[in-house]
Amino acid sequence: MDDDRSTTLTDAELVLLTRRGHLQAYAVLFERHLPLVRAAARRFVRASEVDDLVAEAFAGTFHQLVRGRGPTTSIRAYLLTAMRHEAARRAGRDRRLVLVDDVETWRRPSVDTAGGTDEDHVAEAFRLLPLRWQRVLWQLEVEGLRPRDLADELGMSANAVSALGRRARAGLRRAYEGRTDHLDAAV
Repeated sequence: MDDDRSTTLTDAELVLLTRRGHLQAYAVLFERHLPLVRAAARRFVRASEVDDLVAEAFAGTFHQLVRGRGPTTSIRAYLLTAMRHEAARRAGRDRRLVLVDDVETWRRPSVDTAGGTDEDHVAEAFRLLPLRWQRVLWQLEVEGLRPRDLADELGMSANAVSALGRRARAGLRRAYEGRTDHLDAAV
């Protein structure tokens, strides 16, 4: 595909070429839609995070296209939606952050009256969970994967993986609190 011709192709044609492995076609789509996606991203994140958010949206879209998924015609809408979803994921992650003044104070393990540390209790609660819950929690929370990244591997939809992750988090909370009666029936 030559550069002169690629700029006259429609988005749908460029998407089809990208699916067939023509990287230059996606480069044209990138150049064509970058200003709009970047401008939209400024509404969702700080200026210092815009480029990361935009890059993630384009990378995720490219990944879907080469796997034969994703948009077939309206790549602009798909990119904007991917960017909004990534912004929401980051906002959720940021809500879970705990900011502290003194890192050393935070790192010092607390000891409860039974003599174990919080880390020991979390580890024990985690071990009480069904293996499937352990796996999903580990991959989502520790490895930072997204439900859509695990969907194929687990043979589930991304929504089902997300729901499983919520159940596993709730189960971990209850196991940490010492309420394990719900774990016997968990799948």
